[in-house]
Amino acid sequence: MFTFLANLFRPRPKLGPEVIQSALREHFRNFRALLTANNNALELMSAVEEMLHSGKPFGMAFVRGDLTALTVNVYKMMHSLVALSDGRYKDLHERFKIITDQIEAILSRQPEVSGTALVLTMDEIDSSAVDQVGSKMANLGEIRNRIGLSVPDGFAVTAAAARYFMESSQVQDEINRRLKTLDIDNLEALYKVSSDIQDLIRAAPLPDDLETLIREHCARLAHDAGGPIAVSLRSSALGEDSVHGSFAGQYRTRLGVDATDAPAIYKDIVAGKYQSQAIVYRQQRGYRHMDVLMGVGCLVMVDAVASGVSYSSPPDNPRSPWVVIHAAPGLGDQIVEGSTPYDLLHVSRESPHDIVQVRLANSRADHGCLSDRQVRELALLSMRIENHFGSPQDIEWAVDRSGHMVILQARPIGSAVGQMTVPTGDDERESTDRFAEQAPVLLGGVTASHGVGAGEVFKVSCKQDILHFPKGAVLVVETPYPEWAVLINRASAVVSESGQSATHLATVAREFGVPALFDLPGAVALLDNGQIVTVDATARRVYEGRIEALLDAAPHRPNLMEGSPIHKLLKEALVHITPLNLTAPDSPFFKPASCRTLHDITRFCHEKALAEMFNFGRRYGSRDKSAKQLYVVAMPSQWWVINLEDGFREGADMSSPFIRIEDIVSAPMLAIWKGMTAVPWQGPPPVSLRGLGAIIAQSAMNPQLDPAVRSSMSGRNYFLLSRNYCNLSVRLGYHFALAEASFSELLSESYVNFQFQGGAADERRRRRRVRLLGEMLREIGFRVDIKGDSLTARIEKRPVPYLKERLVVLGYLLIHTRQVDMVMDEEGFIDKFLSKVRADIRTILEDMVADSGAEHETTPKHPAG
Repeated sequence: MFTFLANLFRPRPKLGPEVIQSALREHFRNFRALLTANNNALELMSAVEEMLHSGKPFGMAFVRGDLTALTVNVYKMMHSLVALSDGRYKDLHERFKIITDQIEAILSRQPEVSGTALVLTMDEIDSSAVDQVGSKMANLGEIRNRIGLSVPDGFAVTAAAARYFMESSQVQDEINRRLKTLDIDNLEALYKVSSDIQDLIRAAPLPDDLETLIREHCARLAHDAGGPIAVSLRSSALGEDSVHGSFAGQYRTRLGVDATDAPAIYKDIVAGKYQSQAIVYRQQRGYRHMDVLMGVGCLVMVDAVASGVSYSSPPDNPRSPWVVIHAAPGLGDQIVEGSTPYDLLHVSRESPHDIVQVRLANSRADHGCLSDRQVRELALLSMRIENHFGSPQDIEWAVDRSGHMVILQARPIGSAVGQMTVPTGDDERESTDRFAEQAPVLLGGVTASHGVGAGEVFKVSCKQDILHFPKGAVLVVETPYPEWAVLINRASAVVSESGQSATHLATVAREFGVPALFDLPGAVALLDNGQIVTVDATARRVYEGRIEALLDAAPHRPNLMEGSPIHKLLKEALVHITPLNLTAPDSPFFKPASCRTLHDITRFCHEKALAEMFNFGRRYGSRDKSAKQLYVVAMPSQWWVINLEDGFREGADMSSPFIRIEDIVSAPMLAIWKGMTAVPWQGPPPVSLRGLGAIIAQSAMNPQLDPAVRSSMSGRNYFLLSRNYCNLSVRLGYHFALAEASFSELLSESYVNFQFQGGAADERRRRRRVRLLGEMLREIGFRVDIKGDSLTARIEKRPVPYLKERLVVLGYLLIHTRQVDMVMDEEGFIDKFLSKVRADIRTILEDMVADSGAEHETTPKHPAG
């Protein structure tokens, strides 16, 4: 310790000017490398936060890619700081490792599999077994064992069995390798990878003990039935049929399977996890592939005379007083595929469940496939199931040949379009009246998913067509098969000649918020590929061209990621990434050991790097390379200047700790300073009690803002400069800004960069401030990127006079936008503020033109309004 202190305070040997200048260049090279890494790190943090809140789908490839790039840039910052400080701050690496290990533990977390049983019988299954057998089978067991309703006999092959099968077959590593580089937008590659993976799984041998268990349980079912049986094998993946995602039609079901073939078909169901539409669905809904373990239900087939789907409450109107029943003769799989005519009945939710509306299939116009008694019984059962589970249910059912009602499946009806208000008949008429002068090209049908979408028509009838489907097109099909769900994330709307709201494709369309209009005979013939149409699924109309008024009034797509496994992982990881705990450099807490996030490390590195540049002259015994305080009057904060090379006037007093603006010859800095001082700052705007509360809250949440400790929250701001270069680091109040400018006769070397982040107000008002700042910067030619409350702006490859004017405006905005985030909600403030700013900028630019005699490139008299 004593040796360290002795070395720290031992004076350096006297060095010559050339050596000092070389050391300064190397110092600045490390400093600029640190700034570049800092800029990259802040942009990546903002991008990740923006993606988390955007509602746009993202997968682990995005999370891994961006967070890897972030950690690399933070590491580069530490490396540069250690070089700048001659080896000090090496203990940052320990904090970095602790934080990145915490992040990696979160991202690598494996889904837990409850229980070790490979098979559970229906008698052993209820909702408590959901983590073993998946929601589909758990709900079915609950209905049988807790509600007491009739369900088929059978058993479930558990998620533990699926993991056992995949581990024993050793194919998972190869599957992961193929998925790692898959781009789901490349549909041809998607289909090939999907097919190859499924073939791998089908070819893998089942463990002997698992195959034996499946055969033994099938034999028990046959014994109980008194003879040979057929079974259905159905996916029951973990996460399927849940509130977050229905996965409707995304996995595989096989009906009428001979019990002796059950082991082979079981592998086929497990392989169905990697069907192309399932891969796309998982990514769009925020599931990692590892999050989904495939439970499989094996149920005795019901010899059905009628079957279908019952909604205890309509999917698009939870306040409706009706149970909605879809019914067709025979097996109900054709209803959910949309390939058969069906009866549609509306029944009162209240006992005695009056039948209020009946629409029979055209082929059975004289009688329905259910009797009135069966309709009322089904409504009663639907309400019992809803009341038990506590939310509206989507129920699959069948009537066997003895007239007995059997429940085949129940899942919650998800909220598809967030807060969208379901239109009433009056709304539909208003929509029709508004466009009465434009006759629709198609009229009628069934609203499978509410909303409005527009695009070019693209007809799909086979998988080959899918490969050529363009993003944003209107999907037009004869039958709404579940396989078309692979295109839901690409389609602006769906039109089908057949089908209804109970189909799997309709369920997925509602989840994704994609308008869908079904049961429109002749649609394929009437619409032409490439034709631009607007689909108003709510009003059941298709118009020629784009109807902008309808599109503008349409609800936004839902946030598909909210609450998903990947969303939760990223949200948890960001706790160790984005919060900023280190804000006051003069606090005793401002040290490596206090860094709890990657953002803390970037903040620490940036502040200490500035300090190293500030102290360079003193450390090397060179007065002319020491940081000098700018001698100014009536300017907020302290302003310090470090001369990198030729930024000071020859003959300036280098022995003084101060420097006057008259002694500075750096053209970029002088332009910025001109803007900062052109209009005197009148102080912060009057802050309401609400704004003051935000400041207090911001301070109270920051343990470093100890009133007993001198704080530099309004302290030093640094110019690092040469004749044609300036790097400005500004800390005014609670916000931070960085500006960098280079002037050159070569346009390729001329640029202005600007970054801005932070503030004392709440996040919403900080975001409003950066949007306002971004608007003003765009008006004068900056390319602006905004993420959250962070702004990045750049101009490049423009003549020096043009860049000077922009730097003057930038200097003005730096001073005059401070603390305005506190009053972003004040009535009329923004308009008054913009009016004053634009008037000031107009005056400044006019004065510059007058001063220069209009010799340089002219600009608009004022920024465009």
